[in-house]
Amino acid sequence: MASSLFTRIADLLAESEPFDILTDDERSGLLQKMTLELYAPGEVILQQGDDIHRALYVVESGLVRLTAAETGKTIDMAGEGSQFGSYGLIQGGALPYEARAVEQTSCALIAADSFGALLDRNEAFKAYFDADIKRYVRTADDDIDASGAFLLFDTTLGSVLRAAAPTVGTSATVREAAQTMSEVEVDAVVVVQDEVPVGVVTEGDLVERVLATGGDTGQPVMALVDRPPIALGADESLFTAVRTMMRHRIRKVVVVDPESGRLRGLLTAEDVSHYRGLDPVATTERLERAQSVEELAALRADSNRRLYRLYHQGVHSEELLDVVTEVDDQLKQQVLRTVERDLREELGADAYDGPWAWLAFGAAGRRESVLRAWQDNGLVYADPASGDAERAATYYGTLATRAVAALKTCGYGDPENGIDASAEPFRQPLAAWQAAYETWSAGVDGESTARAALCFDLRVLWGDDDLGEALRGTIRGHLPNERLARLLARQGTRGDMPLSTFGRIEVEEVGGRTGLDLRERTLLPVVRMARAMALDVGYLDTTNTFDRLRHVAASDHPLAPTAGGLVPPFTTLVDLHLRGQMQAAEIGERPTDLIDPDALNKSQQNLLKETLKEVQQARSNVRSHYGLG
Repeated sequence: MASSLFTRIADLLAESEPFDILTDDERSGLLQKMTLELYAPGEVILQQGDDIHRALYVVESGLVRLTAAETGKTIDMAGEGSQFGSYGLIQGGALPYEARAVEQTSCALIAADSFGALLDRNEAFKAYFDADIKRYVRTADDDIDASGAFLLFDTTLGSVLRAAAPTVGTSATVREAAQTMSEVEVDAVVVVQDEVPVGVVTEGDLVERVLATGGDTGQPVMALVDRPPIALGADESLFTAVRTMMRHRIRKVVVVDPESGRLRGLLTAEDVSHYRGLDPVATTERLERAQSVEELAALRADSNRRLYRLYHQGVHSEELLDVVTEVDDQLKQQVLRTVERDLREELGADAYDGPWAWLAFGAAGRRESVLRAWQDNGLVYADPASGDAERAATYYGTLATRAVAALKTCGYGDPENGIDASAEPFRQPLAAWQAAYETWSAGVDGESTARAALCFDLRVLWGDDDLGEALRGTIRGHLPNERLARLLARQGTRGDMPLSTFGRIEVEEVGGRTGLDLRERTLLPVVRMARAMALDVGYLDTTNTFDRLRHVAASDHPLAPTAGGLVPPFTTLVDLHLRGQMQAAEIGERPTDLIDPDALNKSQQNLLKETLKEVQQARSNVRSHYGLG
């Protein structure tokens, strides 16, 4: 290859998954035997049914569509930096898809022997392709919108910017910012200093903070800038923008050059929807506008159906779990906002004032919400003055009871673990919560251990996070705690995986239906083992199971390899769980935790069996480490 092209491909590999995790020497080794091939639009690159697999293909330029030729179903779209062909190299046998150039395309071919040697030497590289094949197996029967997935994940923000962002300098006045908006007919300007964005001022800021208050339009525009703008690099994906807009409840994201930080443009929700419907962002906007619990209940049912669209577009399990949780969080927050507003209007001057926070436990506390949701919540409020204790308890008791009832109206079930804020022990002032945590963390009996487990899944969902941090501080004061870690490890290793002696997946009857309870029999054991191991290494930064497993895997804990080995099976189980629930919501059925193994194809059944065996081995390792027999 010519030196310039060689450099171009070397740079492309350094920036593309999974080659970016390789060392410079490993990438250089691949380049030594790499060849380049050109394909005309419509030309078949790989034929379905081929059983000779000579290379891994990396798209240097152009676009390739992977299609199940017999059904015409698009499996994937591979653009610049993407690779295909690994399935045949790793699995062998007949290739299950056709690869065809959509436009003029060039591909760098990594020879099969070079690829195989690297798989043998580099565990992280191998893990990437193992996960990719498992994802293919899990979704083989699904109607995945590969074109939509390509737009979400392969379209960069820099490529969707429509026009330069209107700007003003830091020395501009409010009046000048308003004039700029008027001249270019926009509702926001970016405030820049040396071409780097330092703030965003919207039309709403001008109306609410200047015109409505009779403010001085000659004041500096920086007076309206409260914080640095939320910015993303121009090389980030469209999906990243969607998730960022959801997380921060915004409709505009500043786009910057990833290296210099200089402004590239201002991306709006309308810009993104021009390329792909913004269902999740639109859902959060509708939630914010809802004025009653009944409206919120209807929106939750609708949002469950809309979320399936993201699954259709190839959003991966962990990312989808995060999106589901974000929608779930925002709906609950709007419920709490609505309930508190109505209660304060009803009580008037008799309403109690003071900091409080709504606590999420269980799946919601771990940011692992699914469509079949439980309550598992609590309420903590600042310690009242002695003369206000009864008044505060009455007010927060009413607030908590109404909030729990409103959440039930929105489809949230009774508390899975017997903890919800409508019960007096779980709506307490800070000092009472701290005293309870002291008792629970001691793990003196089964109930205390169960509640201690929930302590470690604590997250403030709404309200004063300082109260939540004070509770987390109480928890930190009990670490390290070998006895509690052992008790929690026992929770995660009771019983066996639902596999018979002869390798058949065991099912049971639940609520008149027969199937495998994915949540109780497979997901919760992993959640509980991850919690125990994270506690053992003192990890409290987040409560998410993926985060816990990865943190332990990167530590020097004896179970680090076990924790790392649990990430792929947990991903598979989360995917199966979410897919089943979203399929039910799509057709208007109530989501459950059951799946029918017989409804899976043979490859998917084998994948599930392999997954259960991996979890069973991890349980054995954990039991051995903690001396659980």
